[in-house]
Amino acid sequence: MAKDKEKVVKTTQTVTTTTVTTTTTTESGKKSGWLKSLSNAAKIALCAGCVLIIAAAVLLIVFGRAKNVSKSMESTIAKNSKVFFNRFSTPETLDVVVFRHPETDSVVPTAPDKNFYKMNRMYGRNWCGKNEVIFQKLKKRPIYISRVYGTPGNLVEIKDNVVYLNNAPIADAKNSKYAYVVANDRVLNFSTLDSIGLKKEDMAGEEDYAETYLNIYRNRMASASGLSIYSLDENSADKLSKFSFVKKVEKVVLPKDLFEPTIFPYLENKHWNQSNFGPVVVPQKGKVLKLTLNTLPLYRRCIEAYEGNKVEVENGKIYINNLEANSYRFKMDYYFVISDNRSSKDDSRYFGFLPENHILGVACGE
Repeated sequence: MAKDKEKVVKTTQTVTTTTVTTTTTTESGKKSGWLKSLSNAAKIALCAGCVLIIAAAVLLIVFGRAKNVSKSMESTIAKNSKVFFNRFSTPETLDVVVFRHPETDSVVPTAPDKNFYKMNRMYGRNWCGKNEVIFQKLKKRPIYISRVYGTPGNLVEIKDNVVYLNNAPIADAKNSKYAYVVANDRVLNFSTLDSIGLKKEDMAGEEDYAETYLNIYRNRMASASGLSIYSLDENSADKLSKFSFVKKVEKVVLPKDLFEPTIFPYLENKHWNQSNFGPVVVPQKGKVLKLTLNTLPLYRRCIEAYEGNKVEVENGKIYINNLEANSYRFKMDYYFVISDNRSSKDDSRYFGFLPENHILGVACGE
């Protein structure tokens, strides 16, 4: 009898085990079989949805969107319009780049719209009184847009408004704007401007040094009763010159010996201005540049502010991190950018070299 009971127990255990196994297999089949139960149309829709999600994720990672906040590129990109850019594209010559403005690391809270460094150069350090100057992190700095004219290692020079790259001239971007002097017998009103497709803001002149520019052209345009400076592309300048009361329209080309205090590197002995600048070598990662008291002003901000070194000059000698130095090896690539609106003051002619870590990407479709 005991043996018979033992057989019954074993049989029961076997049946129970088989039942559990069967149940588990059935549940697994239900879980894995739901995809097979879908119709072909549903499967296609599911796959398409997955592809769209992945594509959207890739787009968000690779591409960004920025607002054009300045007039520096208004002949190419309208102010306040949106620009898409590729975060992973390496800038090349004549590419349009989106970047964090390198001269906005210091901000005066009571005058947030003022360029701290530019105001210092124009009016002295006391222009903002005793107001506190706040350091602004890179990610918080405003976004600007400009065009690349010098990539790492290139030699850049501007002669009479023409940009030279490695001693070869480069043609302007289409519809580039320049400052023009207009000699006229009466004031240009809004209806006149509108008739040739211009708006009031398109005619904004050179506020900072308008009088300096006008003095240069006053003698050669003495017959006109009035002189004004406007920012125009070549087509608009040609249309404006056809009005009977306009005596002459001439592109501003500043003399080679005229010093503009706001032009990088802000040294009077170089006599550089927006029309005549350089030559300068654009710093390249890993490359060594010789440093002298004459060249240091060109690269000091790169070495000090962007690459985190302490630079001092004592007794005619250069010291980097307390060590005497006659050369420097750069840790980053830099770029030289110039705006399509050449009368703008938001490019490398004014703030110097643009560090690679400030560049957000290359604009798409430009």
